[in-house]
Amino acid sequence: MSTDFSWTRPVGVLCALLWTSSLAWAAGPSVAQEEVGACGLEPPGVEYLPAPGPRAHETRRLSASDAPVVRREARDGAAGVSALAGVPQTRVRTGALSGKVVYLSPGHGFYRDASLERWATQRPNTWAVVEDFISAEVLNQYLLPMLMGAGATVVPVREPDLNPNMVIVDEGGPGFSLEGDTGLVRATDQKGWGPPPSPMGNGVEPFTLGATQVLVTTTVPTATATWAPVVPADGHYNVYVSYGSDASRTTSAHYVVRHAGGESHFRVNQRRHGGTWVLLGRFYFHANAAPTAASVVLMNDAEEGATVSLDAVRFGGGQGVIGDAAQAALPRPRYEEAARYHVQFSGAPFSVYAPTGANALSNERNADVTSRARFAAWLHEEGEDAVYVAWHTNASTSGTVVGTEGYVYGPNPVDGTLDFTGVPGSDVLARALLDELGRDIRREVDPNWRVRNLRSANLGEVNPRHNPEMPSVLLEVAYHDAVSDSNRLKEPEFRRVAARAILQGLIKYFAARDGVAVHLPPEAPAAVVARNASAGTVEVRWAAPVANPDEEGRDAPSAYRVYQSVDGKGWDEGTEVPQTSFSLPLAAGAVRYFRVAAVSEGGEGFPSAIVGVRAGQTPPALIVNAFERLDSALACGVALDAYDLEAPLRVLVEAMNDGTYVRRHGEAVAYSGLAFDSATSAAVAAGLISPGGGYAVVDWFTGRGGADGARPTRAEQDALRAFVAGGGHLLLSGSQVASALAVGTADDKAFLADILRASVSGGTPPLAVEGIAGADYLSELTGVTLDDGTRGAYPVGVTDVLTPASGGAAVLRYTGTDLVAGVASVPGGQVLLLGLPFEAVVSSAARARLLSAFLVRAGFPAPGTPPAADPADAGSGLLSGCVAPRGLDPHPPKPPEPPEPIVVDVLPQFYPLGDSGCGCGAGGGTGAGAWLLLGVIVQLRRARRRAGHGKR
Repeated sequence: MSTDFSWTRPVGVLCALLWTSSLAWAAGPSVAQEEVGACGLEPPGVEYLPAPGPRAHETRRLSASDAPVVRREARDGAAGVSALAGVPQTRVRTGALSGKVVYLSPGHGFYRDASLERWATQRPNTWAVVEDFISAEVLNQYLLPMLMGAGATVVPVREPDLNPNMVIVDEGGPGFSLEGDTGLVRATDQKGWGPPPSPMGNGVEPFTLGATQVLVTTTVPTATATWAPVVPADGHYNVYVSYGSDASRTTSAHYVVRHAGGESHFRVNQRRHGGTWVLLGRFYFHANAAPTAASVVLMNDAEEGATVSLDAVRFGGGQGVIGDAAQAALPRPRYEEAARYHVQFSGAPFSVYAPTGANALSNERNADVTSRARFAAWLHEEGEDAVYVAWHTNASTSGTVVGTEGYVYGPNPVDGTLDFTGVPGSDVLARALLDELGRDIRREVDPNWRVRNLRSANLGEVNPRHNPEMPSVLLEVAYHDAVSDSNRLKEPEFRRVAARAILQGLIKYFAARDGVAVHLPPEAPAAVVARNASAGTVEVRWAAPVANPDEEGRDAPSAYRVYQSVDGKGWDEGTEVPQTSFSLPLAAGAVRYFRVAAVSEGGEGFPSAIVGVRAGQTPPALIVNAFERLDSALACGVALDAYDLEAPLRVLVEAMNDGTYVRRHGEAVAYSGLAFDSATSAAVAAGLISPGGGYAVVDWFTGRGGADGARPTRAEQDALRAFVAGGGHLLLSGSQVASALAVGTADDKAFLADILRASVSGGTPPLAVEGIAGADYLSELTGVTLDDGTRGAYPVGVTDVLTPASGGAAVLRYTGTDLVAGVASVPGGQVLLLGLPFEAVVSSAARARLLSAFLVRAGFPAPGTPPAADPADAGSGLLSGCVAPRGLDPHPPKPPEPPEPIVVDVLPQFYPLGDSGCGCGAGGGTGAGAWLLLGVIVQLRRARRRAGHGKR
């Protein structure tokens, strides 16, 4: 967090004071323009450029029968209901929000600060969280895929892809090709995306720099256009298409995304949302893959005689591209940038992203607030059933205010009142969202969570002079400057519940408005198993997800979709089944991974954790994923000292626990030539599978553990104890499983001593392990690196240092030390306890060597040639510059330094200062005294900067 709270905390304090002051005007607004942006204020008398009028292609009002912008299509040509491939799955299917458009704002982000002469976030680091990052992380990882799973068309006003890699293939450029009846291709005078200069300057509008072509449609495909990128690295990429809209365009442009899991087919209504990036979905691509596995194909099969527009296709989110000679582009992922830059990058005109003209270019923090709302209004079409929802977190003057608030537009300052004069329906929508947030957070997270009554204020984001098109709501979900709320904001479960509450609140709002029943998407199944059912047949079984019966519209799943993958990375389109099992033929030796999503009339829920099988007649191995933990201690601090942020926690699920780790174990088992089944530990508890079910080997992993997330339960210990006593071989791994058992119950301690034959000792080991010379096995294992959070495997966290107990032997140590990392014993069958997560071993080849050595010791044949290292092993994942994760919060709260005193006249209080935060930003409505106070603070702050003492 910032080391100078005397000049970071007053931003929130200042915003609160501004709302409550009514002193006489005594200072010109020019003194304070930059500081006004800290609150999102619109200074009195500011002049805005006229909002853009309807775009040329918008010649009529949309009706309920008009096709959505994007819809899925099954391979047989029928209307599809399948989910999109990828992790997390980005889904477009029928559901409770089908036909609805949600403009989604994650609030603040990095902007160019002229006074600092660098990029800066709009909110500081408070208690190890930064609002600019929180909002983007929650919306991109949770709310956006939830909304799409319910059938909504979602338009983010900031970049939604966390992938820092990006490739754009333009029509007519490298990677683009035409095949078939090219005589159906026509040139047009309609502008399209063109490669901008690098860096891309303030006035550049990239969708005016290029050209477009059209392809005449026929009822059967006769011509195709292909965009084939050179994929820079393995990973998940959002795929976007662009096109020029026109009344002559087809409503059923047929796009095919070819990815690592196969093909995904879409139909796009090219009469809508042209001249920008339109999201199709999120897919896994391998680096340098052939066009058959990494491309987008546009086919011309639609109605006879219409046209499809050919423009650019984008893969991934990328890094900042907007900059100039004075300030280079942001060298960070684009999803961290403020909306003002994404809006420009996405094709909106100057009047949207720089609404006050040249002045906006000199103060981009102010322009950011209004560009969010203006972008929604620019892209919105008359008759489109849309809403605008902004997620923010708040700050107060005291740092002690907590809870959730919601704002709609009104002419009043933030004084705790409601004087609603915004777009009709905004207040009804806001109440629906607040009600659901309060109900869900109190039920599932904190029974004392505070949710205040709806308020209004002249906030720029919900101001109808910027966006008169749709109901608009700004949510302050929690107070990031309060210790208790900031701790909640670090928790993935709080984020998930809050995002789901917004989803459910939107569904209930539309249901009440439209007079239809409430239907909510189901939860993800937790108990899932994949097993060899018989020779040549594998079976996936699961238990129906548990749902709260008190929740209105929480219908039982009507069906399930089972997704398949050959490598656990790229996923097919799924197979829908009505029951809780699925069988398929699989040849001996073949490997297949699965995940299951529940489906209801409300939509499709998130998919389950991955399970998998390697087919064989007698499965000797069972892999059990007991790594269910997902909390703030798994988050990673990222060093951002260059932006005066120190190392805030980044809560990126894909780098914490994305439920995919069975595939790392499956790869290693398959290398040894063994068949395997696998299950979640919840499936063991549900009785869907048992270690005693004829298995010779059990690979049980607990991942990155902790006191509450590592030890097997008493029932699991009993099952494993019986398994080992009967001659079964057990590999048990986890970063703190031994520590958790050592401080647990008498049964826990007995299991550690009797079955695992180990105890726990102290020490701080390095992140590498090696075999011990002279040990019974593993002695030849060398050069095994553990992931520190930047290597694309899994952050190892706090590892256990072990001591062999009676009957145990040290077989693995931390490199260059005497600290033991692995203990072997034979209390019945062979047992190997690892004090680290097996999946945290960076190299896939090293994982295979380690597991094969254990299996050879257990009596299985030695495998053949060692596997080659996977190129993805050297990847950096989503994180770079990661501060080594620790078992405890690496940023425990500490009291801020008291601010330097500022002497001003006593302010009359319309609203208690300790409860007036709204650090998110607002429109006008402040009194003249606010400008006086603001001028005083600005002068003091700038004087401190000039003296070289201040940090922002």
